[in-house]
Amino acid sequence: MTTENLLEIKNLSISFKNGPEEVPTLHNINISLKPGELVTIVGESGSGKTITVRSILGLLKTPPTLYTGGSILYKGKDLLKNKKKDWREIRGKEISMVFQDPMTALNPVFTIGEQMLNVYLYQGKKRARRWFGKPSNEEKKAARERAIELLHKMSLPDPEGLLERYPFELSGGMRQRIVIALALIHTPKLLIADEPGTALDVTVQNSINKELQRLVKEEGISMLYITHNLGVAKEMGERTYVMQYGKVVEEGNTEDVFLRPKETYTKNLLAALPKLV
Repeated sequence: MTTENLLEIKNLSISFKNGPEEVPTLHNINISLKPGELVTIVGESGSGKTITVRSILGLLKTPPTLYTGGSILYKGKDLLKNKKKDWREIRGKEISMVFQDPMTALNPVFTIGEQMLNVYLYQGKKRARRWFGKPSNEEKKAARERAIELLHKMSLPDPEGLLERYPFELSGGMRQRIVIALALIHTPKLLIADEPGTALDVTVQNSINKELQRLVKEEGISMLYITHNLGVAKEMGERTYVMQYGKVVEEGNTEDVFLRPKETYTKNLLAALPKLV
């Protein structure tokens, strides 16, 4: 693994406009990620985890979002200076994101195949597909083959048959696997998983997490995994960042953070875990 960082968030500070006032929300966040590394960000709800990772993809509307300091470097380039054209080239191709709720991430009126093929064929395009020439048979064949390949990698039964089905016909675990497949369709360098198991039961969540770990190795990508579940964080990441009130209060090797925590907040989080008597 190279020592050069793929992603480096440096002293990132964000406020939100609330009428005439500015409400500071993130305070000097520093997070780094190397190629091929799996890093977790953990903290209670409202600690700033999702705001931090959404800022990486420019998904926070400005205003009310105000970037008051710092930078987000991806391959050495500051993403905060991106224009719309730059974002189109990065989103879904260089950096992808898996969102919390698979039902809202998928369009209920299109089949799984239509959604996967459209993402493959039109990701990063400036206008709606009606403005483009009809894809060639070779392009459509490549898109279909890639979709089937990813559904197979996600351990889904009958990948070809799934392409003809709608999201509401599938279970929550199957939908989440499809959302992950969509995020991987262009083999991004960085995958952001924002609490992908929150809407699922524990056994399905565990299965999804194992698939993510396996795919990170197979596809050779890096992953930022966001969770408020300390048990999941301990199992997933090589390194862990702990956030509280918009600040990183502790970071380090995952084993050190969980077995030898330094900060009172981390110790309190670990003490709050339920114990079997």
